Amino acid sequence: MRGSSKMILQSLEKAGISFEAGFKHLDAKRPTLLMVHGAGGRAQVWRNQVYPLKSSLNTLAIDLPGHGNTTGNAGSTIGEYAKWLIKTLDAFFPQQPYVMGHSMGGAIVQEAAFLNPSLMKGIILVGTGPRLGVAPAFLEGLLENFESMVETIIGYAYAPDVDRRLINDGAALMKKSGAAVVYGDFMACNQFDMRDRITRITLPTLILCGEKDRMTPPSLSEKLKNAIPESRRDTIPFAGHMVMIENPKPLNKKVLDFILEVER
Repeated sequence: MRGSSKMILQSLEKAGISFEAGFKHLDAKRPTLLMVHGAGGRAQVWRNQVYPLKSSLNTLAIDLPGHGNTTGNAGSTIGEYAKWLIKTLDAFFPQQPYVMGHSMGGAIVQEAAFLNPSLMKGIILVGTGPRLGVAPAFLEGLLENFESMVETIIGYAYAPDVDRRLINDGAALMKKSGAAVVYGDFMACNQFDMRDRITRITLPTLILCGEKDRMTPPSLSEKLKNAIPESRRDTIPFAGHMVMIENPKPLNKKVLDFILEVER
């Protein structure tokens, strides 16, 4: 049963769900954008969207179970995370939000949109694909030398010419999640496969990818575009896999334009 939209933040806190929010009291006259982070991440990766977009939207990024300060255990499959997201949407969002997911978060959003599209107005898939195979070297490295492999993964996640400080900050953030959670998330990604169901997603869908993304290259976004009937695709220049951090302004504009167009 859905609660009051005005008390959404208090309700999330009581439920043990941590978040970054661009509002104190939800404005029912505005669309709501809910953001879901990727593997080993947390809500703060969306800060360049939560705060710049808050003048036009109710913006809210949540931490998945076992991430940030959200209670509970991390999921072992994308399906587990998707069912948690569905329960969260049903319990706390009386008005359908738009839901944006990055990488593993995009996989979770795909699964949730397939299972229960009635809870969302539209979806935004960022740096993701219908299948998220993980290099065996990454999985082995996370088990053998966690901190070193996190630095390698994060270095690969950003465009080659990015400011080194972004890589250092990103690696520090992922390390906070701990070896068990990060390895579990990457295993969940490796097992994820929506290719036989993706054509049955019926929601309005925006697909975004960094032009220099080496983890989920633009070819994966193109596969999503070709499979989802009500979808459009755009590439963000000068950005790798962490596109929402690397080049947020054009991404934010495309997200806002998409939402406002669906709202019309």
